[in-house]
Amino acid sequence: MKTSLFVFLSVCAVFSACNSEAGPAQTMLSVNAEPTSEMSEGTGLVGLTGLNDASRIIKSGDKYFWYSTGGGIRMRWTASPESGVWNSGPDVFPTRPAFWADYSPINMAWAPDIVYHVISGEYRMYYCVSSLGSTKSAIGLATNTTLDPADPDYAWVDKGIVISTEEGDPYNALDPCPVRTPENSWFLCFGSHFGGIKLIRLGPDGKRHPTLTNMWSLARKEPKANSAIEAAAIYPGTKNGTAGFWLFVNWGTGLGHEENATYEVRMGWSTDIRGPYVDKNGTNMYNGGGTVFMPNKQTFIWDNSTRIGRGHIGIIKGEKLDGTHPDWVSYSYWLENPPSGENGKRFGLQRLKADADGWPDDRILFQN
Repeated sequence: MKTSLFVFLSVCAVFSACNSEAGPAQTMLSVNAEPTSEMSEGTGLVGLTGLNDASRIIKSGDKYFWYSTGGGIRMRWTASPESGVWNSGPDVFPTRPAFWADYSPINMAWAPDIVYHVISGEYRMYYCVSSLGSTKSAIGLATNTTLDPADPDYAWVDKGIVISTEEGDPYNALDPCPVRTPENSWFLCFGSHFGGIKLIRLGPDGKRHPTLTNMWSLARKEPKANSAIEAAAIYPGTKNGTAGFWLFVNWGTGLGHEENATYEVRMGWSTDIRGPYVDKNGTNMYNGGGTVFMPNKQTFIWDNSTRIGRGHIGIIKGEKLDGTHPDWVSYSYWLENPPSGENGKRFGLQRLKADADGWPDDRILFQN
């Protein structure tokens, strides 16, 4: 990574880790290398601390929204991403769906992600409920026709469980990421620690496909039952003109460990969404492969800050969040030595480019 190339944005904003039908084009990770521009005198975004595992940013009407771990799923919104002002909104579920309590002792949801489904005309939110260190977990689905609480049609509908796991199962129903292929087939990638990263087909209703029930194993850190890998994200895209898919994963432990978090982001490439995904050295990610995309710890020149444990990335294509540049990567991290009284959990947003080999590379950060 190129430390001198980075500028920082403190923003809890994630176009969570997958593609969406929302907007004029599918989110495609197809990036081209270009020279680095000079850093400007922006201030970045403010007021977004203490939240993690954020979803992608998604537009509804004339506003932008994203969601994060906590309570009944936290919400933030803005009428202009480049303004630097993000507002708190109501939880998705002020009253929790009944099944949450079967999986979460504190009745709290984690790691939401959201897409717009054109055919059904609804927003589909995937999220998970569980407890630390457990495989008794469930991925749920909720739908809404609008994301704006001021809209009279605003109403989240609980659609129940998409997939669940029990204690002793060889994989874990956590960290969901819906992804649409160029052929318009929907998949869900998920997984945390136990058994690594998995992939299943989704049906027209957004739930697990009723007949295409295969499950594919995509990535592991180590070939053992509990290996520290999670927060996967898949993007359709191209590499040097070849169509395929990028898989991003987190290795290590997350921001609950604060400055001791060991998260780093690894990546691989496949021409088939079902894998195998290989790194730059040709090593299968299911056999411990993965090229480093974001290291565990990095200091940024722009604001002289050090970010630890970047992860839960999202790719943003074709959205000029600063009014000029279209392609971004977002992430959560722990800020080393946060100001007194402030939570160290933060979010960053950097320009997305490609390296000389056509692989994704994070570069200059957003400034407003």
